[in-house]
Amino acid sequence: MDSLKNCKPADWETGFESKQSAESLMPYKEYTGLIEKSDNDQRQYRLIRLPNNLVALCVQDTEAKEAAASLSVNVGSNANPAEFQGLAHFLEHMLFLGTEKYPKEGEFDEYLANNSGRSNAYTSFTETNYYFSIFNGALENALDRFAQFFISPLFNADCVDRELKAVDSEYKGTLQADNWRTFQLTARTSDPAHPYSGFSVGNTETLKGAAEKLGLDLREELIKFYQKYYSADIMRLTVVGNHSLDVLTEWVASKFSGIASKGNTKPTFEGHPIGKAQLGKLIHYKTVCEKYTLGLQFSLPELKSIYREKPLTYLSTLLDSTEEGSIFSVLRKNGWATAINGSPSNMYNEGFGIYEIDIDATPEGLDNYEAILSIVFGYLKMLAESGPQEWFYQELSLINKAKFDFKDKENAE
Repeated sequence: MDSLKNCKPADWETGFESKQSAESLMPYKEYTGLIEKSDNDQRQYRLIRLPNNLVALCVQDTEAKEAAASLSVNVGSNANPAEFQGLAHFLEHMLFLGTEKYPKEGEFDEYLANNSGRSNAYTSFTETNYYFSIFNGALENALDRFAQFFISPLFNADCVDRELKAVDSEYKGTLQADNWRTFQLTARTSDPAHPYSGFSVGNTETLKGAAEKLGLDLREELIKFYQKYYSADIMRLTVVGNHSLDVLTEWVASKFSGIASKGNTKPTFEGHPIGKAQLGKLIHYKTVCEKYTLGLQFSLPELKSIYREKPLTYLSTLLDSTEEGSIFSVLRKNGWATAINGSPSNMYNEGFGIYEIDIDATPEGLDNYEAILSIVFGYLKMLAESGPQEWFYQELSLINKAKFDFKDKENAE
């Protein structure tokens, strides 16, 4: 495993060898470098790039009880037009409603249900992910149906109002959820010029209501969004099954090469959602449930480029510690907190990073929040002045290497 120390991630250009699938002779490129995996992992992996620049990971698991696939599009609520908040999420709902090849609405879900399968999707700030699992023997036909959603979706006009109601129902379901309320509060108090400040879920008012006010057709705006952003160049696919790598490669190459390549359509934007104008603010809010929380947010640069070094794992381990001398040990002795957690809000945000420290406080702790803040910032100052400790970093590296090497096997989904 020492050879992994100098292993670099694939850059999607170098280290790929041109090949053809065995049956349909579809061209693709296979990554010939080392794919890191646990010593305990008996699965076989093949990383390929199709002619349309879609990158796929084929995974053979001879012991898999079911097969699964997941396709991630590197666009999410960060691309919502200002006049149509929640459009990316609405697209997620509308995509699985029939295609030119399989026009019957609900045909995909029916096929999955008949083969012990299920599907779901989600929209985050930077991606929209679609996934399903199914009986191994039905994987090929499921992939064929799945691929068509990204090739020729119909966006059935008859389904618009129903799916709007589904989105609106999701939105209403978040109104009494403290985690969603806190998330939206964070968004609304960030820089209004940054897409992070938008309304990610959407509802009837921000979608249909907005279209009516502007005299536009919501379905047509949805199709424009899809045509603009849904490009094979920003898609990543993973397929897991008990079939051979050659068979999985054949299916991926023959079924997903038809997705249009439009270049790198990933949204880009400047600035940080937590700029100078947003720093140093204290916000009080009332929760739905009886809970007392003290949350801190810190503005950071983009973190993706340093994911291998994991500086925030180092920081979070110290902040989450319950050992003597930790933040929590002091707060607990004073009866001010029951838990503390430090973590990035999303490691994969584009162009910026946000680090959060959340403290589950007691009523007395909340009354003494200024003293808690003094303890937290005093600890952070001490860490900054002492600098990173090599021995601690190496200890964390060894622990995480052991976790990786002896990681338990997970289900395909």
